[in-house]
Amino acid sequence: MRSGKSALLAGALLSVSLLSGCASTGITEYHDDHSRAWNLTHSVGMTKLKDSTVPRDQIPSAILNTLDTGIDVFYFMDSQTLSMDFGNALGLGLIGMISRPKSHSERSSIVAWIPQEDVNSRDVAHLWLGDQLRDATTKAMETLKIEGEVEFHNREKKVLFSEAYYETKITGIKKDGTKCGAYIRTYSDIISELKPLPDFLAQDTEGYQVYAGDDTNYPRFQVYCFSDSLEQYVEFTTEISKSLPETVFLYTRLIKYDDNHVPPMVYDHGKALFFLVEKD
Repeated sequence: MRSGKSALLAGALLSVSLLSGCASTGITEYHDDHSRAWNLTHSVGMTKLKDSTVPRDQIPSAILNTLDTGIDVFYFMDSQTLSMDFGNALGLGLIGMISRPKSHSERSSIVAWIPQEDVNSRDVAHLWLGDQLRDATTKAMETLKIEGEVEFHNREKKVLFSEAYYETKITGIKKDGTKCGAYIRTYSDIISELKPLPDFLAQDTEGYQVYAGDDTNYPRFQVYCFSDSLEQYVEFTTEISKSLPETVFLYTRLIKYDDNHVPPMVYDHGKALFFLVEKD
């Protein structure tokens, strides 16, 4: 557990170059002066994300007390925090991300490391990742009683002058008529060679980094629920994250609907990690 500091919008200091099938390195040691969300996203090369620093007295106590471990996402719905203006709730620090560099903050992505023991080789790591996300999504749909199907899975799409990608589309509908679904895209060429996983994810373990820092070829996970509020979107994303492997997370961009906002955050297996650090 990390002391004192933790979560709202993230970023890292590494240089990000993608070299013919081998992703650039990310941070491997935890930076205590940054949030866990920052550390996770920086480990996969999302260098343009930044933490927001907010005075202690402007952070709701329920969030402040769980910065190191993540707050249960359903806190927002139970306390109606989801329906409030996060700018007012957290001293405008979260919404301030709108003016930050856009290429990482304005798209949702997958934050993932794949332990060597889970895949036969680097060549199939992207397909394994697609399988895990599909399975977590269909399990969440079953839990939330979303009737649907996998329309296609790990389908290869070749693009002129670019690397092929592999896509999965899952759609469904709830009993109240709300349409929900997910779209997944992975690339084989953003998987690193075998390397040690960061110690804050798994100690003494080797595996593959899924590089997420490129502006075009990055692992995508887009979730939707077409309803009159953001609650069902958050509920669905949260439920999906609960069933992901230990070293796989979801990063979601700032979401706005009418006057309501859900800040950028990392879904850590049912917990919300903000790119937020407490001001000393």
